[in-house]
Amino acid sequence: MSTVNFYLDKVQDSGKRPIFLVYQDRGRKFKFFTKEKVLPKYWDKKKQRAKNVSDAPEINDLLDHYESKLKRVERQLRMSNEEYTFEDVKMGFHQKKEKKLSLFEYFEKLIEQVKATHKVKSLKEYRTVVNDLKEYQVFYKTTLTFEKLNMEFFSKYLTLLTEEKENTRNTVAKKLSTLRTLLNYATKAKVNTNLDYKDFKVKRIETEKSFLTKKELFKLYNLELSENKRLEQVRDVFCFGCFTGLRYSDIERLTFDDITTRIDTDGKEFTVLNFHVYKTKDLLMVPLNEYAIEIIKRYRKKAVAAISVINGNTKKLMIGKRVLPVISNQKMNDYVKEVCKIAEIDTPIVVTKYIGVNRIDTTHPKHDLISSHAARRTFAIVSLEQGMRVEVLQRILGHKSIRTTMKYVFIMEEVKNNEMQKAWKKDKN
Repeated sequence: MSTVNFYLDKVQDSGKRPIFLVYQDRGRKFKFFTKEKVLPKYWDKKKQRAKNVSDAPEINDLLDHYESKLKRVERQLRMSNEEYTFEDVKMGFHQKKEKKLSLFEYFEKLIEQVKATHKVKSLKEYRTVVNDLKEYQVFYKTTLTFEKLNMEFFSKYLTLLTEEKENTRNTVAKKLSTLRTLLNYATKAKVNTNLDYKDFKVKRIETEKSFLTKKELFKLYNLELSENKRLEQVRDVFCFGCFTGLRYSDIERLTFDDITTRIDTDGKEFTVLNFHVYKTKDLLMVPLNEYAIEIIKRYRKKAVAAISVINGNTKKLMIGKRVLPVISNQKMNDYVKEVCKIAEIDTPIVVTKYIGVNRIDTTHPKHDLISSHAARRTFAIVSLEQGMRVEVLQRILGHKSIRTTMKYVFIMEEVKNNEMQKAWKKDKN
């Protein structure tokens, strides 16, 4: 049976003496200084409490707190249905209760923790949402807590994003998704217990997706750019994406080591890319068509020539060398618009955006809408139009779900018309 006692420690002078707690169980004990002191004449040895002094109630409340804490630790250990030791009680008593992090303290801590494992893009999205929440506090003159993230907050947050910041419907949907991600982390960390956030959703609106038709792709591919090396390289990198379906992040990291040859069932050689996808870390094998091989050969020839000039040790120095001269994604997006404009890829495209319930239509020449990701979309759409089966396309794109691949399926008006006329052509007889 454990015991809890309080006593005055002995000191050499005749002044106030420190009050100590002694916990004893099964022949073992530990002492704890309560940080309180009292003169011996104001100490009741029998009751082990202070008496007849102005601060006696405060001192005794503290002593009661320590005694209750020890009994609570013992009770919690008993309820765990495990045999506990003297050391378990001692550790539980001395353990300080962690300060509960505020909403913004937790988010800042989380962003710092995931820096090493998350992409820069994701960290930027986290930071944007946190900044929006800080703006919310200023705009509505309030202090946000996890408990306040309810449906009233949701309604006001939508108002801030759509009316004050003029975010489009899809931008709002993305920000809400990011906010739910942050709060999922907080819930798993047991910092948040309010689950209202799971209903913070806005449906995305399908928007016009930029891509090149087969005719536009080969118009760009055959464009004479020998006098402009910068745009020639941008064109080649973009077209390589159109011919392989690779993401820009994978084209950027592609080395000559990733290119290999295989033998098919007829004994014929074919060339493939064999690499780990940057986004998913999965191993992916992509067969190369003659257009992609043509671009690789062009840059391999340049790389070999450059290395030969240095010391002639071509084979060794080609190891780990990047296949294509890839620039930053931001610059690529700017320059690919420029090269598509030169190629006169200027079909008018109507872009529809929603800010709140207001629909805004703007018309742009297609070259203004082309970005690096349009290459992957172009590959998917042109491949399907040329007869590639969707399940084969799924494997080449590295999608785990066919539903992801189906997002790339977009049948042009011209193709729909041709198929309609073919299916319902009048019988001349």
